[in-house]
Amino acid sequence: MSKTTSSDRLGQWEDDDSNRPHKKVKYSPTISETNVIEDDADSSTKRNRSIIKAPESDSWVVTRYLGSDSYISAYLAVRKTDGDGDEDKLPNEMVIKSSVLSQSAYLMNEEKFLNCLKSPFIVSCYGHEMTDEENDKKLFNTINEYCPGQSLAKHVRSNEGGLPVDDVKRFASDILFGLKCIHGEEIIHHDIKPENVLLKPANKRIRASGFIAKISGFGNAMEKGWIEDGENWYHRSGTARFMSPELIGEKVLDYGADVWAFGCTVLEMLSGEQVWGEYGELDWDDWVTLVSKSGLAPSIPDYLSEKAKDFLKKCLERDPAKRWSVDSLIKHEFLTDGDDEEEEYEEEDGEAYEEEEDEEEEEDEDDELYDPEVVAYEANLEVEAAFEEEEEEEEEEEEEEGEEAIEIDEEYPKEEDSDEDL
Repeated sequence: MSKTTSSDRLGQWEDDDSNRPHKKVKYSPTISETNVIEDDADSSTKRNRSIIKAPESDSWVVTRYLGSDSYISAYLAVRKTDGDGDEDKLPNEMVIKSSVLSQSAYLMNEEKFLNCLKSPFIVSCYGHEMTDEENDKKLFNTINEYCPGQSLAKHVRSNEGGLPVDDVKRFASDILFGLKCIHGEEIIHHDIKPENVLLKPANKRIRASGFIAKISGFGNAMEKGWIEDGENWYHRSGTARFMSPELIGEKVLDYGADVWAFGCTVLEMLSGEQVWGEYGELDWDDWVTLVSKSGLAPSIPDYLSEKAKDFLKKCLERDPAKRWSVDSLIKHEFLTDGDDEEEEYEEEDGEAYEEEEDEEEEEDEDDELYDPEVVAYEANLEVEAAFEEEEEEEEEEEEEEGEEAIEIDEEYPKEEDSDEDL
């Protein structure tokens, strides 16, 4: 049975260990790799899971237990249909993350940042609600968007050898536009990794992969204006495997740390293997030596295309001053390569591709300016608009069906290893 830590799992749920390698290496996470944000956290000890009794609310009802990690438990819930008021503003399905009030720093931090970030590529938060436990303790419950596609980490593991390149490009573009929104608000996510990217199902006519990627796991996020002292212990919270050299070694936290972690995430999508996985299990001092002092960067497979390798090198540049920004990466030819886009359109809809090709030829004839960032952004907006339209149609169908009895599954998993990750 593996032990996990708080900041390593929040924002996602799975039915196996989210930190095991995708292939070959047997690995068990330790607190030295992933620190937590509670003020009383001791990085020299491991923390156990605890299941909090399912919260009860007048606005929603819990239907399924999803998993737990340290002080937080997560549940799938549905909106109650027999009432008026704030519950009408909630989605039909939602994820409730619950923690005892005295141990809810992570959830409070996550809610604060999610409330000020609005993007189709960031999970939504619908606020919080206080409830009471039987022992008179107060529970702090955040109400979050439900992404039944689960996490990118599990999606990668289910595709041995890595994801299709076209899917990697789509997910990478989603994550970059999410980071563009985050950095635009002068926020550093501080824990980008596959476990903190959730997949929202989408019509395959909208997305060939069937999913849209959304960034989650904001418990370690920080405002750039807060970062004044490089000795702040909080800079070391996060996941060592995805930390940049300047962060893990010199405790320098800036937007570039998110770009490095994003590069590690793309590398895992392309290779199907855990970044730095060839070095096995490491303690904190080993991670500092490997990532900060060795002068090495994560290994990039030779079989990848030149464009893919160049894209990864721009993300995994050890010198943060030379590392590319999010805005620059959005324009990289790995993501904007027209030939690859044409092949994807042919697979999805031949007629649609021919119409688009004709339009592009007309634009070329008129010598109009081609801005890859604008094209990518508009494409993502079209995807989200189509996805929202589909959701609205589904909600209208559900309302027409009227009220139905809700069966609550009160049976919890018998073993911790069967818990779905937060």
